Amino acid sequence: MDALNMNTVTNGFITTIITIGLSVMGLLVVRHYVRSKLLKMHHDVADPLLSVVGTLFAVLLGFMVANSMTRFEEARVTAQSEASAVGNIFRAAAGLPDKNRTVIQHACEQYVDLVINEEWPVLSKKHTSDKAWKAYDEIWMDCVKFVPSNDGETNMQSAIMGYLGVLGDARRMRVGALHNGLPPVLWFVLFAGGTATIAFTYFFGIENIRLQILMTSLVSLSICLNLFLLACYDDPFSGDVMLHPTAFENIRDNFNAIEHPGTPFLKE
Repeated sequence: MDALNMNTVTNGFITTIITIGLSVMGLLVVRHYVRSKLLKMHHDVADPLLSVVGTLFAVLLGFMVANSMTRFEEARVTAQSEASAVGNIFRAAAGLPDKNRTVIQHACEQYVDLVINEEWPVLSKKHTSDKAWKAYDEIWMDCVKFVPSNDGETNMQSAIMGYLGVLGDARRMRVGALHNGLPPVLWFVLFAGGTATIAFTYFFGIENIRLQILMTSLVSLSICLNLFLLACYDDPFSGDVMLHPTAFENIRDNFNAIEHPGTPFLKE
């Protein structure tokens, strides 16, 4: 279902128009072969069945949309935590000897640059950057190998190790979010439920066919918009609604501001 994760506004608009068109065609076919008087005879059965099917589908779709938006927000918070952890390591390294400080801060700068320029563009393809992983390992090795010579350096290393733990957890959670999308079977269930809900609108014998066409079109539009919303939020790293490496860009500018005082680091 990767194609669903690459939805654009244009593709969503075209898909919605096609779906509405097919729904109206289905209605016209049913009304061509089945008279409205016959349909009216079955309103007592069709009405409660539509209520059951529509309610069940609405609850399912609403839950799925809410869940995808929650996962999207969690991915955003995770990315911010990861970027913040790198920034904290960079700042805490200032309390170490010059040689170790330079090595660790350079590793942090390299990691942030690689996440922004190499890893983020391939996240939409469910991939990560090997270079970013190596830079991540270098930060760990540079910090772990440091041997403190006094209590101040010991305390600073302890703080850095705490930030490293946050960095590691956040990075693994961000990578794990690449594979948290809805499985194909759930997409099938949603499409089947939407089709059934639209089909049930055919079994009402409204004398004014234009009014029934309008009602069927609105039902189709509502379902399509919700499915499009679900597809947009299902993958935080691709599509029109996606996360950008803004947190890492701010941290990179923060690094530049620390090394070159007077330089603004927060983007407008």
